[in-house]
Amino acid sequence: MIGAYHVAHAAADVGIRRLVLASSLHAISAVPETTQVRGDDAPRPGNLYGATKAWAEALGAWVAATTSTTVVALRIGYFAIEPPDLEQVPTRDLAAWLSGRDAAELVRAAVESEGLTFVVANGISANRYRRADLEQTVSRLGYRPLDDAWA
Repeated sequence: MIGAYHVAHAAADVGIRRLVLASSLHAISAVPETTQVRGDDAPRPGNLYGATKAWAEALGAWVAATTSTTVVALRIGYFAIEPPDLEQVPTRDLAAWLSGRDAAELVRAAVESEGLTFVVANGISANRYRRADLEQTVSRLGYRPLDDAWA
């Protein structure tokens, strides 16, 4: 938490154009698993790790509201470079999978997107069944995921 504060404060102090924060779907993990989460859903952490990610998002909102630095907070799902084993990985993680290729595209989109002040965006791949909605991430950042945990 202290590190996140120092990064956010330093970014604002030097006036960088865009700060991209690594949040997590854990920031909203207290939402029932049967509910698809959206980027503009308020934080609702189900554990202390999720609370630290909600804190990072709040720091981003503070920086964006009080400085010229714009902020994108990425609520990253279940990151694994290679496709997960459908028989070994729980369905909830498959529905939140973010591939290595799509992670690189997500970060690129977060850095290069224009016209934003503060955005919280979901970061998962183009999975057939999705824990998180991607509509806002696609429309606000121009993110175009390619991979599917079930493909």
